[in-house]
Amino acid sequence: MSWQQEQDIPIDIQYNKLVEWLVSRRHCNIKWKTSAEVVKSKIVDALKDMPGTKEMKELLQGSYPHYYKCKQIVDLLKDTEKDTKNIFGRYSSQRMKDWQEIMKLYEKENLHLAELSSRLLRNVNYEIPETKKQITKCGQMQQECEKKMKDCERKTDEVERNYSIECGKMGIEGKEVKLELIKLAADIGSELGEIAILCKQLLPIVEYYMAFVEFTVGSDRFNDEITPISKHISKYANTTVYQWKYGKVPDKIVRNDKKFEGEEENAVEGEIDWGFDDTADDVIDFDIDVVDDCGIVVEDESGNGFEIVSVSDVSQAAQHAAESYEVAQDDEADTILENLQIRTDFINELIELRAFLLQRQHESSTSVSGDLLQINQFQQAPSVLQLTSVDEIELMTSQVDEVYNRLTSTRLVYLCRILDSPKFVERLASTLKRQLALTSKYENEKMNLQLRASESIVEEQNLYPKLQSLVAETKEWRKLIEKEVSRLYNGRRVNLMGAINFISE
Repeated sequence: MSWQQEQDIPIDIQYNKLVEWLVSRRHCNIKWKTSAEVVKSKIVDALKDMPGTKEMKELLQGSYPHYYKCKQIVDLLKDTEKDTKNIFGRYSSQRMKDWQEIMKLYEKENLHLAELSSRLLRNVNYEIPETKKQITKCGQMQQECEKKMKDCERKTDEVERNYSIECGKMGIEGKEVKLELIKLAADIGSELGEIAILCKQLLPIVEYYMAFVEFTVGSDRFNDEITPISKHISKYANTTVYQWKYGKVPDKIVRNDKKFEGEEENAVEGEIDWGFDDTADDVIDFDIDVVDDCGIVVEDESGNGFEIVSVSDVSQAAQHAAESYEVAQDDEADTILENLQIRTDFINELIELRAFLLQRQHESSTSVSGDLLQINQFQQAPSVLQLTSVDEIELMTSQVDEVYNRLTSTRLVYLCRILDSPKFVERLASTLKRQLALTSKYENEKMNLQLRASESIVEEQNLYPKLQSLVAETKEWRKLIEKEVSRLYNGRRVNLMGAINFISE
């Protein structure tokens, strides 16, 4: 093969084997890394004393100086340090001497070629892929933040909707939860009264139940034990516990006003302070003894209509007056539907009545379809049992369900719990506030996600110029290396092969 033919054959080198190729062909020393560290330290020292020209500042920007950038620095120093050049063409400036020494160290054993090849390999294998990965990660972060922000909006709407539903169940707007609950609890008496009026339709049902039990057992000894509360309410409505216990209407009812937490401070607002202290110390003592006549009529002996009454007669009259005057106080002053235990027993009685009616509805439907045994069993039954049709039993069931649903509705359950425990207002208000506070939590989370998304956008915008710079720098280094290796082989064409040919922004 002639020399000309050999020159026409290109040299193809795998880019990831470039440094090994240079060392194996003895173009570079195997210990080039040690020499590169020495050059690097000298460059660091030389950079501490540089001219402040605009061209120099632009040149020093970007990646760390390599051989070809050092060559450009020397060219610029020839202009800035030309005054230090002597007649022999040498420079007395220490700056120029330092950079000329660096150039000599680079050119020794082609150190610059090994170092630039190593940096090229690092860019292709690590720097560029990692930068692209960071850009992709930023895009994924933005998509993830956008998805989570939509979730926060959905959760916020859901919390507000559930809050409105809960407030709607209790019949409040939800703006001032505690005050609205207190006002609502103040009207519970009228609502219980409406339920008591509704309970009047239970009397025929109770009588029907009693007639069935009496017929089944064959005795009326259980009549007093069958749904006594339902019987009492259907006859006398929502009476006091005192009347329920003793069967007497009290002459006087002394109720204890229940104070709710947060009610007193609201009530105090707007009151006028007159500066008086309501204590016994401010009462003026006129030194007058007041004697209670206890209703005694005194007559003198002159026959003018007055009569002297003995002490024993007075005590008997007082005792008789106390016995005949009925006072309902403390828990006995509450209505029976306000009393927790009685209200619970009443609900249980409604469940009992409903179960009985459903069973009777099933039995009556079976007897209509031709069950002769049941027909024979009820031949001796009272007329109320024989003449009650299936439709009437269904109507009774719906009436019981109506009372039961009103009494166990969410709104009334909460009101009764407030009535049973005034502190429940504070707990319920606190629970609703915590539920509504979730909206603030989700709003803050949404703001944080927006901040992270904006930071990711800024980071992505900063990474694109870095990637462009790395790609442009790598392509430039490739050309310089191919040109330098070609110079070593008398101008033969050199091609770096592999992934370096596919790098892109």
